[in-house]
Order: sequence, then C-alpha cells, then structure tokens
Amino acid sequence: MASTMDVGVVSTHIPPAKGYGGVSVTAGVLTRAWAESGCGISLVASSESIDRRLKPTDVQLGNTVKVSLYRSYWFRRWGFGLGAVPRLFGLCLRAPVVYIHGIATWPATLAALFCVLLGRRFMVAVHGGLMPEHVALIRRRKPHKWLFYKWLTFPTLRRAIAIHCTSETEAAGVTEALGGDVRILLVPNGIDSRAVSVADYPEGEGIQICFLGHVQQEKGINAFIRAWLKTRRPADRLVVAGRSVDGAYFKEFQALLEQAGGAIRYRGYLGQAEVAALLAESHYLALPSGLEETGGMRENFGNVVAESMAAGRPVLVARGLVWDHVESIGAGFIFDRAEDSACEILRRAQSLSREAWRRMSVNARGYAETKLDPVQLGEQVRRVLQGSDAAASEDIALCRPD
Repeated sequence: MASTMDVGVVSTHIPPAKGYGGVSVTAGVLTRAWAESGCGISLVASSESIDRRLKPTDVQLGNTVKVSLYRSYWFRRWGFGLGAVPRLFGLCLRAPVVYIHGIATWPATLAALFCVLLGRRFMVAVHGGLMPEHVALIRRRKPHKWLFYKWLTFPTLRRAIAIHCTSETEAAGVTEALGGDVRILLVPNGIDSRAVSVADYPEGEGIQICFLGHVQQEKGINAFIRAWLKTRRPADRLVVAGRSVDGAYFKEFQALLEQAGGAIRYRGYLGQAEVAALLAESHYLALPSGLEETGGMRENFGNVVAESMAAGRPVLVARGLVWDHVESIGAGFIFDRAEDSACEILRRAQSLSREAWRRMSVNARGYAETKLDPVQLGEQVRRVLQGSDAAASEDIALCRPD
C-alpha cells in the first residue's frame, strides 16, 4: 500500500458492482490504470450491487488503492446513504486532489461541495449527465431535478479545474450548460485489451448481432429492432443483454420479441465472462443510442463499443457519439439516427464477406490497443488533475482535438 495519497477518487458504484453500467466500469478502469502507474489512491463509493453488498476486499483495483465503502439505502441508484458524509469529508480533507465520477448523485454532489468548501482541486467526469438532449429533457420534464442542477450541480462544476469529457458532443453540452469559460479536458475512456481475447469469425449461417445495455428508450434498442426485423434473413439472429429499467418501453420490447418468432433472444443481465462469450459468438455489436425520436440521448461514449473493438468485433453505431470515425478506420459502420439509415447499414453488414469482416476485426482490435490504452489515457488525465493551474490549462488545450 502506498504511504501517501496522490489522488482521491469518488464514484457512486465501483466494480465488481453489478447492474450499474458504464460509470462504474469507467471508474474501475481509470483507477486501475492510475494504480498501475504507481499512484496512491483513496477511493470512496457505495457498496451497492444488484446481487449483494460489496466489501472493500471485493474491490481489486491495485495494491496502491485504499477502498472505503459506505452502505446505501432507499435511493440506491443514486448511492444515498448517510455513511457517505464522514467518508467523503475525510477524503476531501486529506486528498491533495479529487477526481469525481458523475454528477447529481449523492456522493458526487457531496464530494464536489466538500471540495469547494475546503478549497481542494477537483475534476469531474460528467459521464453523459450534460449531453444536450438529456439536459433539455430534464429542463422540460423534470423541474425538481432541473432546480437541483441549477442550485447545486452547475455552481460546483464551475469551480472544478476541468470537466473531463469523452466526446465533442458531450463537450458541447457542457459548454452550453455551464458557459464558454469552463475548462474542458477531452480524453476518451480506455479499455485494457490485454484482458480480452479475440475469437475468429463465428461459424454458421447468417449473422448474429448483439446489443449490450439497459433496455430503455435512450438506448434506442426498440427502434433498432424494428429496422432489424425489416432486413433480417431467415438465419440471422439478434441477442439483447441488459437490465430493464423502463416498464412501458420494456413491454414494447417484449412485443417486438414475439414478432421475431424466436430470432431474438433476451438474456437479461450478464456477467463479464458471459459478455465475453456473447461477443465471441457474435459478428457485430450494435449501439443505436438516440435512434428513438424522444429518447433524450445521454450516451456520451459507449464503453461497449470499446469492449467490442478490443474483442475484435466490428460495430454498428448511431451517429453523434465519439465513434463517428469507425468507418474511416475500417472497424464498423455508422448509421444516421433514422430507421431507414439503420436498415441500410444492416444490409451492408449482411453483405460483408468473411475476409472483409476479418480485416475489420483486426482494425478494431488494433485501434483499441493503440488508441484506447487506459494507462496512457489515464496519464493525460492525471497530469492535468495534479498539475499547476498553468500546466493544467496548457494540457487542456493540448487534449482538445484539432
């Protein structure tokens, strides 16, 4: 264990927590990357997981990471629990700098407030919380949450040394919400390709596409299924894996499954090993976030795309995320946020030869290895977080794409 603390890390949920999506995964990857670089870390998160409460010994992110978990109750999705108060205050009191994953949850809000109160340097990764459509949806339909944003979230974010964004779209949303003078660090999320194996072209007739994520409107899965049903061939398959978080939308999803006559399998939540097996048996991964007209898209990066590319699986992604370049690097297809465009891309995926698919697989894996290395990307973030204000401003400018 490191004798000194270099960085304090705050996250609502932390691996191996199950059922809480990309923010938890990203927090784990970045913390592990910092630990690999020798950084001394103190981490505070809730013990929440859908199957059981975590213990500090469950969180294996590196020997230099000191883990403190508090019990959440009532609003578990937002990590509410009074035990967070002393832990977070103590962290912000001792840590020279603090990195906060997410906004508008109990621990993220408390940590930001404590950092402002104590005069600590801190950075916030908003993780899609300020995507333009999502903010517009909150302002229009959720007045109480909008007041929370205006009175607590926005003022504290403006005091951060930088807001960590992973896409230009997310950065635009941050600038629109907080003003043009906010400092933005634009660095993608990483994926440790060393832990991911690559399987060969899946055998059998037809192609299999998989979707990994919550079955909810902002993910666009129902609209994608409607396009897939129009274009599928008799031997084609679609596999959906993820939790249901929207009752009405999930009922519509179930009706679409019945229309497919067994060609679509819903597997619910899958663990890491099961996800790896599903990617290995699939030809493509689809991420149709924003395909629904009223989805209020919150997707800022799409960790599943990085995971799929690391596994050598080409991707089918809706336009507007950080992945609009995957066609230019030969690692997948991009479709506009319209059903006709999704149908066109599905037909292109069906017609791809085995050798062309293998080239895409190699390109996808190569990109994950060279451009999404978590240690290198984590070092960019840490340099800004731990640097002087002048150094931070210089690095922020360097990290913006041309």
